[in-house]
Amino acid sequence: MLNRPSLFLTDVLFFLSRQAEVLKADMTDSKLGPAEVWTSRQALQDLYQKMLVTDLEYALDKKVEQDLWNHAFKNQITTLQGQAKNRANPNRSEVQANLSLFLEAASGFYTQLLQELCTVFNVDLPCRVKSSQLGIISNKQTHTSAIVKPQSSSCSYICQHCLVHLGDIVPYNSPLLVGRLQVTSIVRSGSW
Repeated sequence: MLNRPSLFLTDVLFFLSRQAEVLKADMTDSKLGPAEVWTSRQALQDLYQKMLVTDLEYALDKKVEQDLWNHAFKNQITTLQGQAKNRANPNRSEVQANLSLFLEAASGFYTQLLQELCTVFNVDLPCRVKSSQLGIISNKQTHTSAIVKPQSSSCSYICQHCLVHLGDIVPYNSPLLVGRLQVTSIVRSGSW
């Protein structure tokens, strides 16, 4: 891990930031169809995840974690909720199914992001089962030479951020994610 970002890495992060702005604009473009918006949302998630893992301090300074939640998840959840609540909507059941799928995808994304952050930055959370114990991925850190070492407080913050958003998803999809309430209450109480 690097203690400071290299000039090349700084340029890459700047380029990724500009690319994120283009993707956010694409997601609000009314001329694009649902498939193109979905593709832009996935690309934005991947891009922000890369920024968070590569240089967490830079990403937090740019409020990437907030943009990630708002633009890749919250806005879409709010839109789908509005459509699902509209009793006059003839596609209401389809929208509810899409909302449920989207919430599962959001939960999966934040679970995976938390796992990756904990693995890369060697964070040990009491509520986390290591990936290798689940047989999912190795806990070995790979390609850490291009990763800027963050402050431990930043690691704690981003892990808490992931846990809070996992908890935020619960009220939208409570039957499927009730267990996450315990995690959220632990994080919000500060007892972890």
